[in-house]
Amino acid sequence: MNSITKIAEMMVEFVKSELGEDITLTAIEQATQTALQELGRQTVESTLKTLNTPYPDPTVTCECGSEATYVRRRSARLHTIFGKLDVKRNYYLCATCHKGTCPLDKELGLRPNALSAELARWAAMVGVQLPFGTGRDLLEALTLVSISDQAMSKATQQIGEKVVEEEDAWQEKAQDASFIQQRQQERKQPRRLYGTMDATKVHIRDDHEHRWRDLKIGAWFEASGQPPTSPNGEWSIQAQNIHYYTDICPAHEFGDLFWCSGVAHDAQLAKELVILGDGAEWIWNLVATHFPKAIQILDWFHASEHLMPIAHVAFATDEKQAQWVTEMKQLMWEGQIDELIAACDALRATCTNDVIRTTVNYFENHKERMQYAHFREQGYQIGSGTIESAAKQIGMMRMKVPGAIWNEENARTVAKARAAYLSDHWQSLPLAI
Repeated sequence: MNSITKIAEMMVEFVKSELGEDITLTAIEQATQTALQELGRQTVESTLKTLNTPYPDPTVTCECGSEATYVRRRSARLHTIFGKLDVKRNYYLCATCHKGTCPLDKELGLRPNALSAELARWAAMVGVQLPFGTGRDLLEALTLVSISDQAMSKATQQIGEKVVEEEDAWQEKAQDASFIQQRQQERKQPRRLYGTMDATKVHIRDDHEHRWRDLKIGAWFEASGQPPTSPNGEWSIQAQNIHYYTDICPAHEFGDLFWCSGVAHDAQLAKELVILGDGAEWIWNLVATHFPKAIQILDWFHASEHLMPIAHVAFATDEKQAQWVTEMKQLMWEGQIDELIAACDALRATCTNDVIRTTVNYFENHKERMQYAHFREQGYQIGSGTIESAAKQIGMMRMKVPGAIWNEENARTVAKARAAYLSDHWQSLPLAI
């Protein structure tokens, strides 16, 4: 600590000499940040210099197994959190495979002409939050480090690629019956686990046209708290330990991802597995395929939103519309779905609008998923706000910013990177450490 104190004392004198008479807190902060940036750059550069042995071994073992011979010291430009710096490393050439190598690069994780791992982590953290151009400007303003839009994009996509690698590994494991059996013996059974799925649109550019594609999103989580005692009460349920997964792919492929991610969180072992979703047919088809024993719940908010369109076509005044919706919500809340369907169907005698028929069919198809009184008695969450939030945070806030048109693979990897960030999965990814 004494050494740090001495450095600080020297910094005080340096900053004061730089500022002269024009001293304000802002000026002190800016001058100190600039000085620390240069101090850090020189420290990293000098430290790397001392770690490169001055008397290199004449040969080292090449990756091919042959001997590589020392040639010279080779210079490399590194892009670090303290800015650009140059370092010379011992360079060897293999006469067998004709590949060159610098052992120091592997030992220290050096990335010549690329962002260091830490700077890449910073860049990707900004890249999952903001458009790359805006993010680049913010990163430079906060850190004094300048990188290109392309470098930020690449760092963000690399995180997504690491997520893909992990998902591929889990997909392979999840298809292995012996792995599933072993996991059943070794893992603790979750008491209650929730899963949910949804989709949002992403603007994709291909060779011939611009089109909107489904970005499918899944989540696994736990929940605490209780739903309110009435349809209009205050909701206190909180989702916890949320893990998001996303992809741009056909439904059956996303089903494989949902299954393997479920295995990763022991969904197949849970004493109670609860799946929430809206009325999308693809969601419940995947649940039936991969988790047929799960408790299926139609999101309360999606279900109740179908009432007002009926009221609009069936009743002339706002008062009657509101009264009818309130009564129907109460039936729905109490799980009296047959009575709800009958009340809606009765309106067809005086109103022929298709919205009534469509809604009645919707309720018929999902009535087993609408037993809200029973679900509430069991303490189950009946709203899919967790996945709605994910669709907003991944889709609206990053993938659908104004003017965004994506290459499909870039959209896929950036969305996966953002999902990892929102899941607190960031630090466990190889690029992020």
